[in-house]
Amino acid sequence: MIIDIHSHIGCNYVPREEEEERLIADMKKNGIDKRIVSSISMPYEEGNRYVSELVSRHKDCLVGCAVINPKEADCREKVLEAFSLPGIAMLELNSLEDSYYPDICPGVEEVMQAAAEKKVPVKVFSGLGARAIPWQWVKHVKNHPELEFIFLHMGCFDYGYGCVELAKEYSNIWLETSNQYEVQILKKVLMTVSEDKVLFGSMYPERFTRCSLDVFDMLRPKEEWKKAWLGGNAERLFAKHMD
Repeated sequence: MIIDIHSHIGCNYVPREEEEERLIADMKKNGIDKRIVSSISMPYEEGNRYVSELVSRHKDCLVGCAVINPKEADCREKVLEAFSLPGIAMLELNSLEDSYYPDICPGVEEVMQAAAEKKVPVKVFSGLGARAIPWQWVKHVKNHPELEFIFLHMGCFDYGYGCVELAKEYSNIWLETSNQYEVQILKKVLMTVSEDKVLFGSMYPERFTRCSLDVFDMLRPKEEWKKAWLGGNAERLFAKHMD
């Protein structure tokens, strides 16, 4: 079982039907059994509705992820609205895309409270610039131990080493693999982080799925580590939150 925890739709600027066909074809080509999909390239409410409709047509292999901007005055209501849609089972926040500081934006706490009410995992962008520092999310991680936080891209190149340390320190932080190609950071993950803390993500279509799958292979991980990373951990997360 291979589960891709992080991919997008609506990024190729081609007819939707064609893009959907590409997404499914990419899964088949690369042996992806299940893929979590979000839309960040259209207004979020429209994107969330579209994702819901898409995954409802592909319940066997797609799961929806809602994207929320906590700078909006009614952000809490938008979380609740998004999770009333069929097939939406995860939440995503992108402080880089939406230009806010996670530790001082008041709406973030409102979003977290709504996420806790719905008992859903929360994906947060980490890496690249002053608005995506992993430590900026720590107060929310500490305030909401009941929430599972997935740090996308495990801090990228800028903050990867420290992001790994945070995952070791806090039990409700997971590391997602896409867009992380720094060999020394990947080695640190393999050597110092439990295999049950890492989730495979592709960042399709912005990144090649095959590259995302192969990135750890070059480090020759143990078989049990690879099984956990590719799908075992995601299955455990789903069992806990996506009944």
